[in-house]
Amino acid sequence: MSKNKYYSIPYISNSTLTWFKVSPKYCWKRMNREIVDLETSYSFLGTQLHLSLLEPEEFEKTYTYLDFKTPTSKQQLGFCEDVVELNSGSLLSRNEQLIIAYKENYLVDKQTDAAILKAAEKIYEQNSEYIKYLAIRGDYREVLSKSRKELITTITQAIKRHKKASSLIFSENILEEDFRFLEKESPVGIKEYNEYPIYWSYPVEYKGEYLKCKSLIDRLVVDHKNKKITVVDLKTTATLGDTENQIQDRNYYRQLAFYKLAVQYSNKFPKDYEVEAYIVSVNTQDPFECRVYKLTNAEYQKQLLEINSIMQEISWHWFTNQWDYSRTYYEGDGTENPIDEYSK
Repeated sequence: MSKNKYYSIPYISNSTLTWFKVSPKYCWKRMNREIVDLETSYSFLGTQLHLSLLEPEEFEKTYTYLDFKTPTSKQQLGFCEDVVELNSGSLLSRNEQLIIAYKENYLVDKQTDAAILKAAEKIYEQNSEYIKYLAIRGDYREVLSKSRKELITTITQAIKRHKKASSLIFSENILEEDFRFLEKESPVGIKEYNEYPIYWSYPVEYKGEYLKCKSLIDRLVVDHKNKKITVVDLKTTATLGDTENQIQDRNYYRQLAFYKLAVQYSNKFPKDYEVEAYIVSVNTQDPFECRVYKLTNAEYQKQLLEINSIMQEISWHWFTNQWDYSRTYYEGDGTENPIDEYSK
């Protein structure tokens, strides 16, 4: 299932819990994508890094890299654009294309075609990488700049240097003999899933129906040999020193707990397997450090209390389909007390 389809399904996700704490109406609009976040340059880098690390084949389809210099004059720019346009579905020879493109952008006076071709070939060679970029830019979401490509490589190396992060994100920790099990359904060895969607039901019932949930997990590793499932969430941050505060402010542990619930309530995995959950956090600025945080059992139990409290409230709105106001508004005289909503 594609990510677009995943996001189009209005089930309850960890993000829904955050939206609901703003207001039920805001939550409903976010679930139905009537309100969306604007993509910033920082979040765009995070998206690129996730794709590079977790979906490298998709990254190759989506991005390309060219180290080119932009033409130094208006005439050169026009020449390059005309060469690409003439080459698109044209029956002209390469030499004919170069001559026409040159004549369209430069004064030729009484120059012979041979002289024009010689000058055109020189300009072409000087701008060959830029012409290549113009020819393929429509096939990709973005052509990566040299600095962006180097940044993604540097961040990747920072993760690989960290002994725990490397074992969580990459496959080097899998024994050679285990690879034969990766594409089999046999419950032996190790199976890996990146950007893995899980659709599951939270145990809140209304007239025989359970609350529908969804989770898109960055990385999921199922170790059948040791009966262990590992959940990994990759985070990028501009300043790694702020990670501890971000974990609390952005409810990262609650997100891990929600993912752990998804695995436990899913019918895709054995119920007797141990489930561990980790955050791999890497900063996107020098000195490009990496840290790993584990969801402890004590923290997990703490997050379960909050999740259950919010889910009880969400379930009322979900099953009654009333989202304009809070539950206390509908059940009372119109006054609301947000503190009481989560202490019932």
